[in-house]
Amino acid sequence: MCAATMVRLSIQLHNGFHVGSQLEPMFSQSAALGKAAYVVSISCTISVQYKIGDLKEPEPLLLKRVDKNMTIWYPDNDNGTLRISAGDSIYLACPGKNNYFQNRSWGNEVEAVCVRDKVFDVKGVHQYISSLVCKSHPEHHAEYTSTLPCFGRHSPIEIGFNVSGTFIRTIELCRDEKTYITYYTKFKMTKMIESYQRGYPRPSKFLAGKFYPGINIDHLYKFETQLNTLARILKSTKLAEERLKKSLQFLSRGHIVAKADFVYGTQQRSTFWYLNTAPQWQTFNAGNWNSLEVSVRRFAASRRLDFDVYTGVHGQMTMEDIHNKQQPVYLHAEGAVMSAPKFYWKVIYDPLSKHGTAFVGLNDPFITLVTDDVYLCTDISERIKWLDWRPRNITLGISYACSVADLRKAVPVVPLLDVIDILM
Repeated sequence: MCAATMVRLSIQLHNGFHVGSQLEPMFSQSAALGKAAYVVSISCTISVQYKIGDLKEPEPLLLKRVDKNMTIWYPDNDNGTLRISAGDSIYLACPGKNNYFQNRSWGNEVEAVCVRDKVFDVKGVHQYISSLVCKSHPEHHAEYTSTLPCFGRHSPIEIGFNVSGTFIRTIELCRDEKTYITYYTKFKMTKMIESYQRGYPRPSKFLAGKFYPGINIDHLYKFETQLNTLARILKSTKLAEERLKKSLQFLSRGHIVAKADFVYGTQQRSTFWYLNTAPQWQTFNAGNWNSLEVSVRRFAASRRLDFDVYTGVHGQMTMEDIHNKQQPVYLHAEGAVMSAPKFYWKVIYDPLSKHGTAFVGLNDPFITLVTDDVYLCTDISERIKWLDWRPRNITLGISYACSVADLRKAVPVVPLLDVIDILM
């Protein structure tokens, strides 16, 4: 504890600051010195559990600051508790042009110094952490980066938050502007992912931004639009009606980076960009692909490992038409094409140990036979004991694991990583 902070706390006590009775044990009067003696074990805790925790909506970003760099401050345990020593600071931000804290004079960024328990000093005023609320949800952006092109010629894009001139990234992605295909995404999964805010509300819509000029993507994904599109592709309304079942089987806005892959609701909301989606059959989306995502999160938490996670798509999904010919499946309206990929893939990579594993799922719940071309690489699923899925179930999506190098031979967009062994 620095001397300045001790003086400030001593002055606050002298001036009669009191929040209930919880601050009184912080000090013991010294008859000899007539001063307050600081108890060094005092700290603050913040529970980030949704609804029952200390953060109220709209939640601010919780940040660590080292020099001019800011990063997300994650909980210390799987129960979602974040601990801060007395006198230490946490930074809170409500990014957005017209966003600010409940006390508007504070603007949209504040430093909060731990006093004790749930009480923080914010610009000389003592506040419970639950009172530090934004006017609206922190605003996230998607923008082109100035880094080298990805996959040879494409401009990388990043999604995240602007705070004090620093861009706090949640997702990086490589995308083809002509076909609207996001080849892959990358994000960092924290080892504290089991503390993620469960049940945090989804935003009302996905964002398109400037990346789909003149295209109404919401319209493309509507069930009636899909039905009409598939009927044209298959040259049969009857066939289309057999394949599409409202609320059961349809092309969903398949998250590439899942909402639950991030701890805070503010981060989770940043996954709702169409850039971070691809058409995905709902039974696969809610089936083995979801099971893989859940398994990866549990694995990261149980091993206490921070992963780099790459996720992408490959190939063109097709369907047999009325004339028994395979036709490419896509969403199409107003001149726009959104292809349904044949495969989804994921790579989890530990940059410290240089261990990594790849996974593949077939985005085609309509096949009748599992043929060799379903397997892009040699299946090593039996070696991955922490996986909890049903990989041979066609409706849920044929799925398997393989080495990263093996997958990259079949899928050239998989980034070149220095992998020395399987992560299992």
